[in-house]
Amino acid sequence: MLLLKKYGPLILLIFSQLKPAFSQDSTFHIRLKQVEITAQRPLKEKGLIITKIDSTALLQNMHNSMSDLLSTSSPVFIKSYGESGLASASFRGTAASHTKVDWNGIALNSPMLGQADFSLIPVFFADEVNLFHGGSSLGNGSGALGGSISIKSKTNLKENNGAYIIQNYGSFNTSQTFAKLGFGNSQIRGIIRIFKTISDNDFLFYNTANGEWNYQRQQNANYEKQGILGDLYFNSGNKNLLSAHFWHQTADRNLPAIMSYQGEGRNENQFDKETRIAGKWQYYNKNFHSDYISGISISHLTYFLANNTPGGYLLNYHSESNTLGLYNNYVAEYSFNSKTIIKASANLNYYKAEFIDKKLETGYSATRTEAGSGISLHREIKQWFSTFLLLRLEISNGKNLPLMPSTGLEFVPFKQKDFVIKTSFTRNYHQPTLNDLFWIPGGNPNLKPEKGYTGDLSLWYGLNIAKNIIVKPEITAYYSKISDWIVWRPGDYRFWQAENIQTVCARGFETKLSTKINKPGIKYSMSAGYNYTRTTNQENENIEANYNKQLIYIPIHSANSTIKLSLKKNFLIYGFSYTGERFTTSSNETERHSLPGYSLHNILIGRNIKIMQLPVEFQFRVNNLFNTSYQAILWRAMPGRNYLLTLKVSFEKKTKTDNFSENIESKK
Repeated sequence: MLLLKKYGPLILLIFSQLKPAFSQDSTFHIRLKQVEITAQRPLKEKGLIITKIDSTALLQNMHNSMSDLLSTSSPVFIKSYGESGLASASFRGTAASHTKVDWNGIALNSPMLGQADFSLIPVFFADEVNLFHGGSSLGNGSGALGGSISIKSKTNLKENNGAYIIQNYGSFNTSQTFAKLGFGNSQIRGIIRIFKTISDNDFLFYNTANGEWNYQRQQNANYEKQGILGDLYFNSGNKNLLSAHFWHQTADRNLPAIMSYQGEGRNENQFDKETRIAGKWQYYNKNFHSDYISGISISHLTYFLANNTPGGYLLNYHSESNTLGLYNNYVAEYSFNSKTIIKASANLNYYKAEFIDKKLETGYSATRTEAGSGISLHREIKQWFSTFLLLRLEISNGKNLPLMPSTGLEFVPFKQKDFVIKTSFTRNYHQPTLNDLFWIPGGNPNLKPEKGYTGDLSLWYGLNIAKNIIVKPEITAYYSKISDWIVWRPGDYRFWQAENIQTVCARGFETKLSTKINKPGIKYSMSAGYNYTRTTNQENENIEANYNKQLIYIPIHSANSTIKLSLKKNFLIYGFSYTGERFTTSSNETERHSLPGYSLHNILIGRNIKIMQLPVEFQFRVNNLFNTSYQAILWRAMPGRNYLLTLKVSFEKKTKTDNFSENIESKK
């Protein structure tokens, strides 16, 4: 509510200038039409394995973090410490640092840890979320040995002026406020989004680690997150589009102790502050398209831990981390004709990181400069056969990485049938993080980059069972071998050290099935996925006790499914996710060192109505419907059944667009 006090007068002033238009475009069941695919896939995407998150999935997860969206709508496994803790990703069984994340061309991975905290990325700030599996990510840069995730703001020149406010209230005294405002015309347009989330997060959980096997209430787990995102687009004419994007966010999180903690009390807290700014210049003509992106990212993190003792608090840790990232990326694309496209890219990035341990009075300061270039050729040889070849070269702090190639093929073997076969092979490299190199003690400046080879094969089939019924099954098998995998392990001087010691093999398959039924007055869709992931250490079997064992916290089996039903003004969404058994030791001991699999069920019901001629949407959500007791991380409590009530009020005014705006949308 503090957010409304701060920005409320501005929002109300703009609302007063808007004449509401009462079309059904803003309602949930009409928006389902936006996800129907009627156009042929672009040639530059053929041979690549890309998952584009459904717009309705973005809509239903608007109040969630990106970790919740990916858990329920993608094959990416999220390792979550709960709503107030870290959430990292494992894409195709690789490490968290092997999943690259960018927002409008700005990297969200920390240059210190190498990973992104998905609990701090609100879905509300995303217009598009695309996943590039395995080697398909190389076109966006190196390092994503598992895959990459791209978050974008859409070119909104066609969007109507208007605004909406969403207010949520739910279990554990959780309050969420979201507001979005769009204004301008076909020449200049602005979008402003703000959010604030506050929660006590004091859920009841069943403690299986304290020896008493009783119910307890979570302590020291409250959090507060807030942020603002602004997009500004300017159609300067002559086929040029300029845009600027601004994202500022803070998160103040108390971190709860593990279930087995028996102390008198503790104070553990993490404060994050992040500011990201990006500018983009896009040029379009009949055969040529170019993007230039320049941006800056500034992050600050403070971590504090103290234990309560009879004599007062005993300080354990007090540290600060500061990072700076400067980004410059250029991509040019030329179409010789409808069957041949060539793309070229270049990037120059700079990172600076500083870490200070205030208790031990130690730390480090380091910089890194990265430059890279790539070129790719996309060719449709026959109507049923397409191919691509990509070459990428990168330099880090003056050191050349070996050439990184990627090639792929796509076949459509049967006429009159929507059946596609895709295959690709890629070599990729991942640089050690700054913590791996310079952490005191244990950092190793002599670490080598991790090297990965990835191959995959995908089959996709689109079947029209009847006039209004579409079924789309897909299966992808993959195999990755990663050499010089970096791990931290105990050294000779009683502290952990970073070393290149492991060769890891990640293989498995991803399956997807989607169905849609569109009839007058009723819409039904279902999407489901199952993933089999084997990621094992392939070091010398005569030396390592964990040879050919599954890496810790990576489930072999995982699945998710979402069912959506819209009947006139009413809608229902049912979500299911399954996470299989995970090992907590490298030796894969099951008696004491594994976490059992668990299933989670969520349900949402809603209705669109009009109040005083304004579109209003009501939602009621139940998470963890069957009150499952589970642990995503060993001894980390997770909430049982909980509820969320949503009220959304929309305002809208029709605006005009020009041909250039529509041309940009069609090319995108």
